Amino acid sequence: MPNKWMEREGLLYYQNRFFIREAQSLQAEIAQGCHASLVAGDFGQEKTIEIVPRDYYWKGLGDWIRDYVRSSDECQHSKFPWHAKYRLLEPLGIPYATWTSLSTDFIIQLPESQGKTQIMVVVAWFTKMAHFMGLHDNATRGDVADTFFREVWKLHGLPTEIISDMDAKFSCEVWESLCKMLGVKGRMSRA
Repeated sequence: MPNKWMEREGLLYYQNRFFIREAQSLQAEIAQGCHASLVAGDFGQEKTIEIVPRDYYWKGLGDWIRDYVRSSDECQHSKFPWHAKYRLLEPLGIPYATWTSLSTDFIIQLPESQGKTQIMVVVAWFTKMAHFMGLHDNATRGDVADTFFREVWKLHGLPTEIISDMDAKFSCEVWESLCKMLGVKGRMSRA
């Protein structure tokens, strides 16, 4: 196995990369030079992590670079937002009847009770009446749709509106499964 450490002209190298001791100012200068070039622009986190280790090495280099890039003023001010434009919140409409407008949420990581470790909560906005349904830890979207079908739909029918925090368990796939159970045809959309 070849020696990973080498000394050349009084400088220490690790795997042919210049070894930098714990010197925050030097590390920051190297990162700045590799991260934000006046000619090439801002390389971003992954590209910087790729460029710096080509010529330099110090303990914890990858984590150090990630922290540096995350805290870089240039990056924080020049990032393009990937979300929709912020707008004023719009109040929810007042439901015209009970169980037409529902909200759903999940309480997870509970102590096991009868083999169930989470609770699906469905609340009617008009009356604030609620159903609390236990689910297994590994409940699938189909299980969620089946539970909703058995516990809510059979008593109250299909709602016109459901408000959710877009939990993965309560996504479009749940509604597609539920619509298949009910024989409803059409397409799902997100508001």
